[in-house]
Amino acid sequence: MSESEQTGIGMPEPGRLPAFHVDAESIPEAYYKALHAVHFGGATLRTQYDRKDRDGAFIDPPGRDARVSVRIRDPFLQPRYPALSYCERGKYIAEFLGAKDHLVVPYKELLRRVREGEEFEATEWPYCYHQRLAAYPRADGSTMDQLELILDKLARDPISRRAVATTRVPEIDLFMASDMPCLGEVQLRSIEDAEGRLVLQMHAMWRSRDLFKAWGDNLVGITNLQARLAARLAEKTGREVVVGPYSESNGSLHIYGQDYVSKGMDKFFTRFPDCASFLKRARSSVDMCELEIIPQLEDLLKETTWRFPPEAVRLIEEMIADYRAGRFIP
Repeated sequence: MSESEQTGIGMPEPGRLPAFHVDAESIPEAYYKALHAVHFGGATLRTQYDRKDRDGAFIDPPGRDARVSVRIRDPFLQPRYPALSYCERGKYIAEFLGAKDHLVVPYKELLRRVREGEEFEATEWPYCYHQRLAAYPRADGSTMDQLELILDKLARDPISRRAVATTRVPEIDLFMASDMPCLGEVQLRSIEDAEGRLVLQMHAMWRSRDLFKAWGDNLVGITNLQARLAARLAEKTGREVVVGPYSESNGSLHIYGQDYVSKGMDKFFTRFPDCASFLKRARSSVDMCELEIIPQLEDLLKETTWRFPPEAVRLIEEMIADYRAGRFIP
């Protein structure tokens, strides 16, 4: 069965945003199938980021856009790392696990700045995904660790369907001049397998994603969080907990028009005519750990820009120690 047959790709209907489902064994396989679905079957749409010349005419061509649901049966199946990335993945994993939560402006000050349209400095952020999940801001200035609370729910009642954490703060997000969080909600489910282990599954709901330049790195980051949460649930229950499937829904999974020429998306399917050719270029976690992840984490500790507090330094040092010891292979 071809990628087109698996995702149900057809000609987009005018005025309708196409919707596809991707089912894959691994992250690299899901990446290829998602790119195939959106490139060949997505709607041709403009975005707020398309550049214009002095006369207001578009410089960039329109991109492709679709609603896409995804299920990855084993997000740690090797090789795990796609041959496509536009970030330093070791540093991004650290951010997804909370290393830069301290950069988020306190709630009351953030609310004032957003309402008054003030700009943020490079080291002042309106949110981090991890911060919204693990230190959700309350109006009284306190915070709530949603991740710990939903793990407590599962520890008390493993079959609960209520282990849900949100990033949404409408009175801030709906007034942001630039962008609200792309990640909206995370749900955890734990299901017992035939061996009596708990299998921790994660489902995420995303508002909007840059498929070509960011999606693969998002998957690596959020499934690292999934693995850490599985280990934490094991501590709380005294049972063996393994990482299960990861799934997600995307309101908009898109490829920017400018990326077809400037980033080489126009040649992607010439370079990788089928999924097998893309999978051949994927790298294993062990290789990436030595080549990129650990060296980038070590470099991150030396950076002074982010003014890491002691708890962030400890987190990064623990990550390095874990990866060197073969624990939580990212």
